[in-house]
Amino acid sequence: MSASKSWRWATGLTASLMLAAGAWAEVTVYEKAPSVEELQQKLMGSGKSGEKKFKTRAIVFGDSAPADAAPAQPQAAPQSAPAPMPAQTPSYAVAAPQPAVAQTMQVSENAIAFPIQFKAGSSQILPESIPFLQSIAGLMQKDPSIRLLVEGHTDITGNYQRNMALSRERAFAVMNYLIDRFGIDPTRIVPVGKGPTDLLPGLDPTDPKHRRVQFRVIG
Repeated sequence: MSASKSWRWATGLTASLMLAAGAWAEVTVYEKAPSVEELQQKLMGSGKSGEKKFKTRAIVFGDSAPADAAPAQPQAAPQSAPAPMPAQTPSYAVAAPQPAVAQTMQVSENAIAFPIQFKAGSSQILPESIPFLQSIAGLMQKDPSIRLLVEGHTDITGNYQRNMALSRERAFAVMNYLIDRFGIDPTRIVPVGKGPTDLLPGLDPTDPKHRRVQFRVIG
């Protein structure tokens, strides 16, 4: 069983993200892959007290990952840092899916959004998106204490239920890519699918810019 399939069987993870009252503080949308240092500043920004800014959010954990959420196999990533990890047998145990439970965790106010490109109607990551994933991997390799919420988003075009499922599949694809290509510990990533429920402000609901993957630090 492959690393990604084992992980999908072991997690029994997320069905949806339940938001408490109040708006998020900031979403920074990138058109080009930022440096690791810039990501660190945006995601780990501190307030006047020097502490990270967090808001409590309820995360609802549901059934296992979708069967078609296997990681994409795009063209080889450039040889710049961070270097992908060599293929290896996963060190984490395979377990049966767990029953659905609700869990409250700390989620950063700030988010960064990447225009991760996928093959139309699927969760296959396209090669032009690799630099964005390299930036995220570099941040997680630089600071092993960082855990991330990975949010898949769509616009309102098409069927609502399919958009919810597709956004979830894409969040899992990003998670699996970080695990398989860069050796990121799977316990450091929580994927969620939000579909068209959290559109970017100031844009038409059908604008393709809503189709994005967002990252937030979780405690």
